[in-house]
Amino acid sequence: MDASNSITAAVFSAFIKCPTKAHLLAIGESPPGTFFAELEARMSSMYKAMAKRRLHVGAEEAEPLEFVQLWRGPDYATITHDVDCETAVYDFALPPYRPGGRQPQKSKPSRTFVPVLLTPRDKLDVSDSLVVCFGALALSQATGITADTGTLIYGEGYRRKTLKIENHVARTREIIQAIGATCRGREPPPLVLNRHCAVCDFQPRCHGLAVERDDLSLLSAMTGKERAKCNAKGIFTIAQLSYGYRPRRRKSGKPNAERPAVSTKRAAPAPRNDHNLKALAIKKNQIHVVGAPSLTFERVTTFLDVEGMPDRDFYYLVGLRFESGGETVERSFWADGLDGERSIWEDCLRTLKAIGNAQIVSYGAYEARFLRKMKDRYISAPDDVEFVDRLIETSVNLLGCIYGKFYFPTFSNSLKEIGQYLGFEWTWPRASGAAAPLLRRAWELAKDQGLRGELIAYNMDDCRAAATVADALVRICDGRASGLTAVDVSCLEVSFKQTWGKFDSAVPAFAKINDAAYWDYQRDRIYIRSNVYLRRAVTRKCRESRRSLRINTTIILSRPNECPTCNSKRISMNGRHHRLLFDIRFSEGGLR
Repeated sequence: MDASNSITAAVFSAFIKCPTKAHLLAIGESPPGTFFAELEARMSSMYKAMAKRRLHVGAEEAEPLEFVQLWRGPDYATITHDVDCETAVYDFALPPYRPGGRQPQKSKPSRTFVPVLLTPRDKLDVSDSLVVCFGALALSQATGITADTGTLIYGEGYRRKTLKIENHVARTREIIQAIGATCRGREPPPLVLNRHCAVCDFQPRCHGLAVERDDLSLLSAMTGKERAKCNAKGIFTIAQLSYGYRPRRRKSGKPNAERPAVSTKRAAPAPRNDHNLKALAIKKNQIHVVGAPSLTFERVTTFLDVEGMPDRDFYYLVGLRFESGGETVERSFWADGLDGERSIWEDCLRTLKAIGNAQIVSYGAYEARFLRKMKDRYISAPDDVEFVDRLIETSVNLLGCIYGKFYFPTFSNSLKEIGQYLGFEWTWPRASGAAAPLLRRAWELAKDQGLRGELIAYNMDDCRAAATVADALVRICDGRASGLTAVDVSCLEVSFKQTWGKFDSAVPAFAKINDAAYWDYQRDRIYIRSNVYLRRAVTRKCRESRRSLRINTTIILSRPNECPTCNSKRISMNGRHHRLLFDIRFSEGGLR
């Protein structure tokens, strides 16, 4: 089988997440690192081995067949065989069935092949179904037998799900054709950074190339539609986007002493994230501050960071960092399984009570949701409920304080990027919220204490980074931003200002033309609103300009005796058709 004319299941799965990654895998380019690839391969092999022991399958059917065994053409018995979809290969040079083999049969043959996908994740998505359908199409090529259903084995409980292949065939074929047009072409697909970059080994390569191009996809808060609108305007780089920023015009009014009190019914406008201002902050490498934000901590500042498994709604790690007796105290609470969630919450609650007057500070709303869920799940005492409610009410979300008010010269408002800008470094260089669940699942399969230590260190690093960001925000709000270049947006000068005044021209005739244009504008657009006679004059002028020509001639064509094309006399009437033709169109600027 020619590798240049075939695609593997790994390339197919990668294309769903990122076409650039699929293209790089198809051409055989090596990534800068192999951490995530090796981690996923190890997780897959361990999960398959544990599923084999857990499901108690017979020795003959214990392990799904690999796809390469089908191309060798062994003589299988007339029983059903499971085939691993992760080893499937689709060849573009072959028809949908095996050359010289049987045609795809409508009736069920004596032997069948079922595509099987085993994934350790507890929550499935559309990509898993498409990979199973890809395996079914590859099986049809190899054996001439079209599988009707596929099987998904997933999660900690090794649950089974039967999938109908026909429901996903159309979408799978579209992806295969797109891979054939993209990955086999000379030009790579457009580079667009997305959420998958956090768990991709090609991330340093793609991120460096995007920084070199100053690509708009570096701004993670900008959606694809917003990027398309900017591209339609001729804006393709962050530097070009920065020139579109204009400070908002401040309303001129009475001084505060003379200004009436603002009605309490009218809420203050919500902060808005300005991509142009973000681009300007990146170009100038300065922190831009909108308005006069304030941030103070009235209680014992306690930084909280929680790690969980979103697909299982399970929290396994809680980190606390606070000051006690002039020293910094750090606590970590780890749960081995679902039954340990209650114990780590009770330990965390006792620690928060021992602090006394704790005020939770977190980066994002994930920790506030954690407190609410723990209160609903495990708290019944009224005193504890009141204590947790006070923690939630007085908690501070640093990300909410930054949004729309502080524009750091970073491509996103993630804790890692802002923390690195402020000089903080993580122990784990590829640390991210998307990578932590992968390490946790790998630890559950292998019980590797090294992975457990990396997760605990990453969680505590997040607490320390949040403390660094909080200190920087407080110093900026208090005007003590030593070592930080913070710029008040209200002091920025607009590069383009339109002022009303006398028009100075090198040619005297241009001054007369400008005066006449100004006079026409005042009469048609401004004075007309307050003068009845001028309004009537403009209305009459518009009515005269829209006057249409009268029809002066009507031509009625008689029924033809024969067809002008074939000269046939068998002509049937199919109705009456009308068409209005104009030889000359008159307008204010001329005629055409």
